[in-house]
Amino acid sequence: MRRAAAVLLLVMAVLTAGCATVSLLQTVESLIQQAKELLDAKRYDEALAKLFEALRRDPTQWKAYLYAAQAYIGKRDWTGALTNARKALELAPAEATVVATLGDSLFGGGLDALERGAFADAGRHFVEYIKLRPADPAGYLNAGRAYLGGRNWGEAGRVLVEGLGRTTDSATRVEFARTLLDGGRHAVTAGEHRGAVALLRQYVRVEPGDVAAYLELGKAYWNAGDRSDALAAFRRVLELAPQNEEARRFLLGR
Repeated sequence: MRRAAAVLLLVMAVLTAGCATVSLLQTVESLIQQAKELLDAKRYDEALAKLFEALRRDPTQWKAYLYAAQAYIGKRDWTGALTNARKALELAPAEATVVATLGDSLFGGGLDALERGAFADAGRHFVEYIKLRPADPAGYLNAGRAYLGGRNWGEAGRVLVEGLGRTTDSATRVEFARTLLDGGRHAVTAGEHRGAVALLRQYVRVEPGDVAAYLELGKAYWNAGDRSDALAAFRRVLELAPQNEEARRFLLGR
């Protein structure tokens, strides 16, 4: 009888613990579902409160981190979005929604950093974004802008050319070309002539008929001490515009 009673008590204890676990899980799932409904209604702070409670009870719930990241995106809090999206990815690396949310967090955070002039942060965000979405030209374009802002002319040219090679859309190609040209002119203004060469050389490959750009490239070569390349650029100017006096003066020894 004593053995039977002991076994009965053990079974009851196990059942009680199991029921408590099921009840807790149901409560956590309920909190996450409530948070999702609040998120859909754009009540971000209320959704986050539910998600924080769910994670306090069970910190392995990847959906809670996912929805928290999405709530922070809604609030334009990119630090919170990235922190939670990365945690969701750690727990559920194969979930497409998690990967997409991390991409959205990186892109939004990168744009925010660009607007604030935090070019190093912007560059890191967009480089990571490119790894997630290598077919999206916008990642390359904005990474290029971040590098230009930080006066990293070589990396700017490299990433812009790579992005340019990934798009066939004419309007997007024009935007890439304009960014290369603007970057080259910015480098000229900054007195960094080799940086200007790196960008303008890529630009004229895209727009081989731009006389003004060839002239600027020639002067950038000249000021960088690359006289033979400078003269080749000035000859190209005269091929396109035979009456260009500035290029003619350089070719005649100024």
